[in-house]
Amino acid sequence: MFIARITAIGLITGLNFLGCWAAAHAQGRGCQFLRVTGLNFGTYDPFSPVPLDTTGQVQLICRGRNRPVTIQLSQGGSNSFTPRQMSNGSDRLNYNLYLDANRSLIWGDGTEGTQQQGPFIPGNNVLNTLTIYGRIPAQQWVTPGLYTDSLRLTIIF
Repeated sequence: MFIARITAIGLITGLNFLGCWAAAHAQGRGCQFLRVTGLNFGTYDPFSPVPLDTTGQVQLICRGRNRPVTIQLSQGGSNSFTPRQMSNGSDRLNYNLYLDANRSLIWGDGTEGTQQQGPFIPGNNVLNTLTIYGRIPAQQWVTPGLYTDSLRLTIIF
């Protein structure tokens, strides 16, 4: 099991979901994250009647193997998948991350009604790019400011 840390950082007027690099492999065999591309929500308008959607990407590569892998996302600092929450002091801004473009399958660890990415068999030494679908629900009345959350991205193989 290998883990990458993702940090969500943003201003209420420009929420960003920034990823960090992680690499883990043993003797040239195994899987590693190459990049986590941030989700940029842009400007969040609490008066808008529609949710604010965006996407990001996770890139990984597996070498010397032909077995299934599963990718999980943690709950983050809210200790819940529904909803995940970014925080600014005591203020909270609900959001979530999904496996599908319809934003109906919450990406988690397979508990609490969430689903994992996979299992799937990545090609040997092939770049695999997975999309992260993000959504901030409409009409949340929060104080403008910097909202953050931290999640763990895990490859299980």
